[in-house]
Amino acid sequence: MSLLSEAKEALRYRELLGNLVERELAVRYKNSLFGVAWSLANPIVRALVLGVVFTFIIKNRTENYYAYVLAAFFPWTYFITGVLDAADSVSRHLPLIRKVYFPRELLPLATTLANLRHFLLTLAVVVLPLIIFLYTRESLIRHTLFLPPTTILLIPVLVLMQTLLIAGIALYLSALNVFFEDVKFLVAVVLDLLFYAMPVIYFLEHIKAASSVLHMLFLLNPMVVILVCWRSSLLPVAKLGSDALGLPAGSPINTGVPWPYFFLMCAVCIGTFLGGYASFNRRKWRFVEQV
Repeated sequence: MSLLSEAKEALRYRELLGNLVERELAVRYKNSLFGVAWSLANPIVRALVLGVVFTFIIKNRTENYYAYVLAAFFPWTYFITGVLDAADSVSRHLPLIRKVYFPRELLPLATTLANLRHFLLTLAVVVLPLIIFLYTRESLIRHTLFLPPTTILLIPVLVLMQTLLIAGIALYLSALNVFFEDVKFLVAVVLDLLFYAMPVIYFLEHIKAASSVLHMLFLLNPMVVILVCWRSSLLPVAKLGSDALGLPAGSPINTGVPWPYFFLMCAVCIGTFLGGYASFNRRKWRFVEQV
């Protein structure tokens, strides 16, 4: 079957996809007293630790630095949880796959959509109130209405592109993990290391100051562009305070959306999803052979 035919077949089972998403959420918090609140607790605690370390220990004096960390940290958390949770989404359902026919791709897609719901909840409960507080405070200080940048309109596009990227990687890894169960462990290690190659606790301007070639290579990574765009969509350009990463105080940071790389990122995210889906479909009929 062609990729389009497979997609049409999966679309016929959209009600099942919705049920799988609900089941994913129900199983995750079964017998849990606080339920979905736990999905917020871990990233919030980690973000608090980062904020305390860089504000009070390393003493980064960038104004509203904590907000800039959060604006990139939660999208990054969505990426790693989406990829990690989906890596074994097919493997743990092999008994069901052997008994009942349904489009196998619904399993990693359901996990991705469940994590998308958590991410949207995080935006509504944590990030949005923080941004409202920040702009309200700045408006009071400046005695004039201080509004977010117009690039805030990019947020739906960023959510869509990041979800496509996660889903594409999830489809590829979940199929591969059926045959090589080391994949999920390797992915966990790689994602831990990849955190330090992401502008979460630092700014892309630090990389540009160090090397223009390295800066270009960073921007070829779609997740780097996504994180930069999240910051630029939510927060204004700022002046760097004293830090330990090589840029002098007063240097401009968060200087906007890198538009050429933004469009490249969109193409890569769509291509990753289509490539992951094609790779999954080539392997899915062999899942029942695994014991």
